[in-house]
Amino acid sequence: MRLPVATHDLLLLFAGPMVWAAHFVLIYGLNGIACARSGSAARWGGLPWEAWAIVAAGALAAAVLAACAAARPRSESEHSRRFVRWTSLALLALALLAIAWETMAVLLVPACSGA
Repeated sequence: MRLPVATHDLLLLFAGPMVWAAHFVLIYGLNGIACARSGSAARWGGLPWEAWAIVAAGALAAAVLAACAAARPRSESEHSRRFVRWTSLALLALALLAIAWETMAVLLVPACSGA
């Protein structure tokens, strides 16, 4: 089933911010739960398992953004297609930068300051 043209282009336009928001909620929720419970000592490569989960979530979000970048608008007019394409690419790039910034914090900042 194909989406209507307007719905497809609107989802394409806001794919970057939606993926970033889902990533943001996921990693901060995971970090909050991991910090609230005590006793998790599982570490790989010097980082706790939560940090690896956050890095994996960042990689998954980046892959979703790359797939969204490959999608093409389906508007009727050339002007609308160009606008949706360049705006969606700009928002995807901004979302990728935000996701990289959030994921980079795993390596630079301790997860739970009270632990």
